[in-house]
Amino acid sequence: MSAGHSGVLNRILIVDDDVDLLMLLERKLVKQGFEVETAASLPEAEEILQYFRPHLLLLDINVRGEDGRKLSFKLKQDTTHKGCRIIILSGYDYSASRAALFGADELITKPLHLAYLLHRIEHYLFNGSQGVYEPGPI
Repeated sequence: MSAGHSGVLNRILIVDDDVDLLMLLERKLVKQGFEVETAASLPEAEEILQYFRPHLLLLDINVRGEDGRKLSFKLKQDTTHKGCRIIILSGYDYSASRAALFGADELITKPLHLAYLLHRIEHYLFNGSQGVYEPGPI
């Protein structure tokens, strides 16, 4: 499920300050064949984004008191990451349409249903109307 049509592994960056959830998602996605990087803070995520070009970003809305939507907006404005899909994860009662204002493709509420999350990842990486996202060179 994880290799793109070109045979390139799809890359996912997970940003969440819940280290247990971060490790769980990383293990599950690596087992599914994805290349995964993780960050427990927004500054760490921005540092990783300098060398890691993810196809998809799983982004907590509240990361150590900082607003993850700012990173979502910044990423969508950056042509280096053009086409990167963003799924915002939130434990808050938050409007999906407001998440879209910050460039997010979808909002998924916590607690996460892992099978549903994997289904949505597959949708954005393999079944989206734009096809498989091929980022520029790292």
